[in-house]
Amino acid sequence: MISFYRRIRQKLLQENRITRYLAYALGEIVLVTIGILIALQINTWKEERNDHKREISFYQSVLIDLESDQQRLETQTKFYQNRIENLTWLLKEIRQPNEAINPGDFGKHTEPLYYSESAISFDTSYEAAKSAGSIAAFSNKILLKQLVEYYSSFQEIENVLTSTLRFIESTFEPLMASLPNNFLDKESSDQVLISQGNQNFYLLLESIEDLRPCVSPEELKKFLNQPEFESYVVADLGRSFNMISKLDSRITQLQSIQKDIKQYLEN
Repeated sequence: MISFYRRIRQKLLQENRITRYLAYALGEIVLVTIGILIALQINTWKEERNDHKREISFYQSVLIDLESDQQRLETQTKFYQNRIENLTWLLKEIRQPNEAINPGDFGKHTEPLYYSESAISFDTSYEAAKSAGSIAAFSNKILLKQLVEYYSSFQEIENVLTSTLRFIESTFEPLMASLPNNFLDKESSDQVLISQGNQNFYLLLESIEDLRPCVSPEELKKFLNQPEFESYVVADLGRSFNMISKLDSRITQLQSIQKDIKQYLEN
């Protein structure tokens, strides 16, 4: 097409027909400009289409991550609910000094308190897209804002989990160190919400005969009557209730994001 216009212009120039020459020259310029604009539009359309495909794939992956995150949050909620039950039992025993206490029951309710949950967030898809810079091209900015807020708030969960571990190591374990561990057995492990593999630890304890006299109910009551132990129990209860509240809020936030992502993908 352009070569056709060029031949016409050359002929018009040779015939000294300047006006028509300029008209054809302008037509050639317009044609080239239109061609460039069409090519740019096609290229833009292709880029937008590829961005949209990447965005859809991103949210599909995020849904899988959120499902794993929800399972983890539910496990952590169960862990802290169990912790609250054990701490509540201990607080009742502390505040009923005249009631007899069974060493086996004491072991069942104290052994789970040695354990804490790990701070894990399933954010691989989000972090990968953020690192690659592809998030900037995604169209649903409202949904992206929700994800940014969700993953950024994980720091609060991590802080409480870290605080629980430090509290166990700095306060609970030193307090319990004054007692012999001969009230522990396999039944004590039934209250521990950890991997099945750790059951072997309790089986080993039970298999080694302990010839020492078992700690008496009177010794346990004396131990429970320490102000330091009550302070620990009350503080751990408060921390555990705080964590339950944060976990509930995070699960609600997660479920809202899941709903919005599914609606976006369906549309």
